[in-house]
Amino acid sequence: MKLGLLDIGSTAARLELVDLDRDTLPRASWSSKARTRLAEHTLPDGFVLPDGVDGAVRAVHKCLRAARGREPDALVPYGTSAVRDAANSDELRERLSAAAGQRIGVLSPEAEAALTYRAAHRWHGRPGQPITTVDVGGGTTDVVRGTAEEPDRVVSLPLGAARLTRQHLADDPPSPQQAEQLTAEVRAQVRTALRPFADGELGQVFTLSKLLRQLAVLAGSTGDRAARHPERLVRTDLARWLPRLRELDPDQRAALPGISRSRSRRVLAGAVVADAVLGEIGAEAPEICPWGLREGLVFRFVEACEGAGSRGAAVRKTVAEMFA
Repeated sequence: MKLGLLDIGSTAARLELVDLDRDTLPRASWSSKARTRLAEHTLPDGFVLPDGVDGAVRAVHKCLRAARGREPDALVPYGTSAVRDAANSDELRERLSAAAGQRIGVLSPEAEAALTYRAAHRWHGRPGQPITTVDVGGGTTDVVRGTAEEPDRVVSLPLGAARLTRQHLADDPPSPQQAEQLTAEVRAQVRTALRPFADGELGQVFTLSKLLRQLAVLAGSTGDRAARHPERLVRTDLARWLPRLRELDPDQRAALPGISRSRSRRVLAGAVVADAVLGEIGAEAPEICPWGLREGLVFRFVEACEGAGSRGAAVRKTVAEMFA
């Protein structure tokens, strides 16, 4: 059976095909990506401008056209926080659903955080041992702890890198006042929300998300030489980059080791959040986990299909219930 995952996010839409009958699960066998530019066309209050809606719709069409001749047995289209939290989310989801040919699903921030944690727990592969996951996305920052597949504690904060950039960094490079206000607000929210994590056992700490992987490359770089596949995000190394990130514009940040052009504007806010969160919970060198929401959705689909059949109405019902 072939599963299609259509992820619609703030920078891009990505369609990936996963062969559920192979031993490589949950690795994708094919993928296509197209820029949505939602982040670039979202106002500080969360309203997505018409150009942003149209761009996201075009991205969905482009991914689906690329998959002609490879149609999956089941398609799971879903929007991340850029879609879920938009001020005009209903309109955006209607347009995207029409483009995809079925309803675009969204998860609550807590459900998304828990699902991402489950993927990390499975990747970690050591039952009974506590782990903590840190995920800095576009709209939220999530910290989750547990010892089993279901987490014991989930904290999802509205401190995503794209959201904070829209709300606090009107100029780029930001003024000293903007940078200071952003840092102060992030630290205040993190200190209040994550106090319970500082008192409990973290176990092994993992960072997730593309932004944190890019920051790990940057933090581990020496001069212009990038550590292309770092195993950890070292907080002290990241902190040394913060002053320079404040001084650079997006084009200059995009020239840094590991930083993509699509995330060069939001990387400063992401680094501020990462530094504050890791410092608050006392995680100085968390390990990088390559799995995240996509892998969590693959496993959730497989589990939901068990005992429910794998074709026709049963598959459609499974997809619908994943986002109920």
